[in-house]
Amino acid sequence: MISHDPSPYSSSDSSAPAPPARRPDYIQVRDFSFNYTPAVRVLHGISMDIPENEVTAFIGPSGCGKTTLLRNFNRMNDLIEGISHEGTITVNGQDIFDPNLEVISLRKRIGMVFQKSNPFPKSIYENVIYSLRVAGQRNKDVLDEVVERSLKGAALWDEVKDRLHQNALGLSGGQMQRLCIARAIANQPHILLMDEPCSA
Repeated sequence: MISHDPSPYSSSDSSAPAPPARRPDYIQVRDFSFNYTPAVRVLHGISMDIPENEVTAFIGPSGCGKTTLLRNFNRMNDLIEGISHEGTITVNGQDIFDPNLEVISLRKRIGMVFQKSNPFPKSIYENVIYSLRVAGQRNKDVLDEVVERSLKGAALWDEVKDRLHQNALGLSGGQMQRLCIARAIANQPHILLMDEPCSA
C-alpha cells in the first residue's frame, strides 16, 4: 500500500489554505485473487494503490505472480481458458472487469512490453506504426513523426534511422526489445506495463 504524507497545515489554523484534494490512485487493486485453474491459485488477496505519473516496480522471486498481475491490468489473461478471479481492479475509477467495458479500448489505453521480444516480421518502420495503421492513420508526415519520436524514446533511433525499411527480425536481441518498447509507446498509452523489458 502506498502511503501519503499528512497535510503540512495544522487543523487548528483556520487561516491556512485547504490542502488540495487527493486524486484517487490511477490503478486500485482490492482483495484480488487469480486462478489459472480451480486447483492453481497464483495470486491471493492482493490490495495495492498505484498512483498516476509515477514508476511502480514489482519485485519478487521468479514465479511469484508478477507477470500474472501485470497481465490482469489489461486483461491479457482473458485469452487463457479456465481462469477465474475474485476481487476488483479499477483503472481511473473504472472496474476493468465490468461486463460493459470494451476490452479493446482498455488495451489501447494500457500498453505492454513483454519479457520476450516479439517484433512482427515486418520492417522496423511498420513495427512502430502498427497500431496507428490499424486505427486508420495514413498521413505519412504523422507516421514519420511517430516513428522518429518513438524510436528516440526507446534509445534506438540513432542505430536504425538509416535502415527503417529493413526487416526487424534482423536486429539484435537488445535492439528487438527496444523496438518493442518503441512500438508500445507509439500509441501514447495512458499506462505502460513492462515485464522485464531490459532482460535482453
